Formats: sequence, structure tokens, C-alpha cells
Amino acid sequence: MPTILIVDDESIFRRGLEHMLAELSPDWTVSGTARDGVEALERMEACLPDVVITDIRMPRMDGIQLQSIIKEQYPRVRCIVMSGYSDFAYARESLKMGAKDYLMKPPEREELFGTLSKLKEEWLEESVRRQESAEGDREEKQVRLQLRQHILSSLVAGTVQEEELELLDRVGLSFPYPSWTCCVVHLDRDSVTAGRYSLADPSLFALFISQFVQELIPPRMRGEVFIAGDSKVVALLNHEAGEPEHEEVVRLAKRVCHQIRTLSSLTVTIGVGGAAGDLESAARSFAEAEMALLYRLVQGGDRVLAYEATAGHAGRKAELPGSDWRLLEEAVLEGRTADAGAAARQWAGELVSRSADPGAIQQQVCKTVLHFYEAAVRRDCVQAWLGAKEVKQVLAELCSISSRTELTEAFGGILGRLAAVLSSRRADAAVHPVDGVLAYIREHYAEPITLSGAAEKVYLNPSYLSTLFKSRLGVSFIEYLTNLRVEEAKKRLLYSREKIASIAEASGFSNIRHFNRVFKSATGLTPLEFRKEHRGEDPL
Repeated sequence: MPTILIVDDESIFRRGLEHMLAELSPDWTVSGTARDGVEALERMEACLPDVVITDIRMPRMDGIQLQSIIKEQYPRVRCIVMSGYSDFAYARESLKMGAKDYLMKPPEREELFGTLSKLKEEWLEESVRRQESAEGDREEKQVRLQLRQHILSSLVAGTVQEEELELLDRVGLSFPYPSWTCCVVHLDRDSVTAGRYSLADPSLFALFISQFVQELIPPRMRGEVFIAGDSKVVALLNHEAGEPEHEEVVRLAKRVCHQIRTLSSLTVTIGVGGAAGDLESAARSFAEAEMALLYRLVQGGDRVLAYEATAGHAGRKAELPGSDWRLLEEAVLEGRTADAGAAARQWAGELVSRSADPGAIQQQVCKTVLHFYEAAVRRDCVQAWLGAKEVKQVLAELCSISSRTELTEAFGGILGRLAAVLSSRRADAAVHPVDGVLAYIREHYAEPITLSGAAEKVYLNPSYLSTLFKSRLGVSFIEYLTNLRVEEAKKRLLYSREKIASIAEASGFSNIRHFNRVFKSATGLTPLEFRKEHRGEDPL
């Protein structure tokens, strides 16, 4: 992913901008911050940012001097200037020196997103150009691997864009089979002694696991394995459709667990998502694998946790005791806050009174919270529900309670808060989420649109929206958006005298080369050929 270095002498602004960037786009990573130009130059080599966002007036070295040195020493790094109205003369000087944009402080979210979208496109194009023109196999391979990692990460995160999908062949990604399954392999930290973990580079454990997984993938599958953290590896497996093939993925995961345990004394837990019928739905399979991994808290590590057998199992609700379960689920998911809290306390009280095993009570409480956590993930409201806490922390806090009264009250409070969040969301959502997305696309098709951005508009997780969208319309989000843009371009070609480049931009295509390629793929003709053939005159 492209990275950003933030330079400003006000710490509160640095923190605020870093928080805004994290919320605005998962495609950008803040690699570091600096208080002034001197500190920024000291961190350039370590951070290696793609973009520097800098203030102008700073002590020791101001933004003008910093940009001059960056332009000379790091010509590939883009600069964005942020400052106040009184600094406009300085900002104008920055733009003359090559700054990509000048934004007022504090920046508007939409304006910042627009600038970053343009820079991301430039970054992708430059990555491809560097790959094509790289001198020597080593540099070319490194660029390719970085872009490959970015595309794979975007695929499983549900943020991949159409232009990135067109780069698959260039970075050596090929998926010849009709089905995809995502596996997430997580190192069990308790299988590594504290001394062994601290003495070694933690990333080496993930490297070892990724290489191991890649070697065990059978020839009848196509697998792409990449590291997603010091202790997490993701495997995107492409295979034939059908239940037997998906079962083979689970058997592969079990072989990985067994072989790593046997050969290294390490243990891993593997979450296996459901099979996806198209590449865009791979994000759903990844989300399911991540969800399945959460059940490690209940079932323990050193095992394979398939989504269908944990969070996604249709019969799982029947395992939850008490006749009040149905009332509890309805109250929470329908957003009836008071009823949800009362039903949760009653359900927990009944659970405690029926079981004499504290461990069984803890497992059942964890399963129930994870069931509703899955619903919150689908509705993209986890942060609104849990705040800064992770669900692991919430479960650990519940499991530490030994008082019946405290447990029922805490459990009721947790589910009551979720019901309150869902109640607020229901009040905002007057139409079906897919209808809301369709209206958003039709209004903004000429602008940069992503699945994650559309999902945010209707308060849904991107992978869940992708599934809903295709189920409702029979085409993926990207296919619908592309078809709409092509149809709009056809109208303009036939009924206007606009130039081709203007039509491309007005129809939502990032550049004319991309427009020509997509249009010809959809119609069999280039835009010029289409205009000439259907208007019966020379193209304008």
C-alpha cells in the first residue's frame, strides 16, 4: 500500500490527520510523523514514504525548504501542502515547486480523499512503469512483488478497484479456476517461548509459515500466499467449484497444522472461509476466515476452524440453551434496546442456573457474543458498538467475572449497546441497502467510487455488501459500475460533440487509455469507431 509521512509542528494536528487518514481510506498507511523539516529528512530513509503531507511554517526548517530538498533527493515522493489562509503566498510557491495540491487546514474529508485518489492512481501507474523500465531483474522483481502484495491485500480487504484488476497479468497473478477460498493462518504465540520470540525477528515466523503453506498447496489448486502481519499469513486458494474441492481445502489446512507442529514445535490455528464464486467475493471468504479464527478463544488453538462449522453453521443456534434465545436474537437485531438488555440478562441467568460447569458457561457466553459480533461485522457497526476495544478484550473481561449478578448485568449491557447502535442505524436506513448503493452510484458514477466507500454510505461491511449486491442484481459491484459508465459514454458519443478525452472523464474513467480498453472490451469497438459507425460520420 502507498505510505504517507505527516510533517507538522502541532502534535494535535498530526494525531488528528493520522486518525482521519485511517478512517478515510484503508489503502493508505501512515509510515511516520515529524515535527519539522529537519526531523522529516531524518526519517525519510526509514519511512520511505510515497507522499509527504507538510505544513509550511515550522521551526528549524519550514515546508518550502523541505520540499526543495525532497524534490532534489527523493524525486519520486509527492508533496501535499496544508496550511492556513495567511500562508497562501507560500502555498503558491510550493505549487510552483511541484507540490501536488494545496489544502486549507483543517482539510475537508472529501477534498483530501479526492487528492489521495489521484495520487494513488499515479502511484499505481508509476509502480507499473518502474516495473517495465527497471534495470536489472532484482529491482523489477521487487517492484512486482510490492504491487502484487498490494493487489492481493486489496482483494481480500474488498477495496480492489477495476484498474487494479487489470494489472493481474502484469504482476503474475492468474486464477484459472471458478472458485476461491481464503485461509488465514495464525501463529499460536503460546507455542513460542518468550525468549525464543524476543530473540528472533517476529516477521521470520510469518515468513516460515508462508513458505510452508505455499509448498503444501497441491498442483490441482492455484494458491497465492502472503504475509499480513508478524504472526498472520493469508492464503487465497483458487480451485474447482463444488463441495469436494472445498473439503480438500480443509484437509490441506489440517496438513499444514500437523506438519508445522511436527517439524518445528510451533503450532498454528487456521481459519477457513466459505467458497466464493467470483474474485470480488474473495473478500467475503476472508472475512469468514477471520470470523472463524475468533472461535479459537472458545475452542483453543492448534486446529482448523472452518467457518461453516463455527460462526456460519446453520444449526449453531440450536446449541444455545434456553427458550429465550429467539426472543433475545430478535430484540437485539431489531434494535429494541430495553427488551434486548432484559432478554440478555434473563438468558444469561438461565444459562448459569442450568450449568454447574464454569468453563461451559464461559464457552456459551463467548459463542453468543461472537454470534452477535458477526452480525455487527456484516452491518459495519463494530466500532460504534465496542469503541476502541477488540472483541477479544470483551470476551476476556466476561470470562474474568465470577459473580452471577455481575455476569448477567455485563452481558445485558453488551447486547443492549449493540441493540442501541442497530436502532440508530435502522432509523437512518429507510431503503434497502442495495437500492441506496444504486442511487449513490447513479449520482456519483463520474467520480472515483469504491466498494468500501459505497458500503460506508449504507453502514455495511464491504464483503457483505458485495454478496448482497450480486445476489440482488446478478452482477458484481464493479461490473455494474463499469456497465453504467460505458452506457453513459455511449450516449455522449452519439448525442454530443465532446472530445473523447472529455467523455472519458465525464463518464468516470480515470484516463483515456483505460477508457479505450474497457469500452472496446464491452462493445467490440473503440470509442472513435463506435461514434463513426453509429453516427455515420467522421469521428470528431
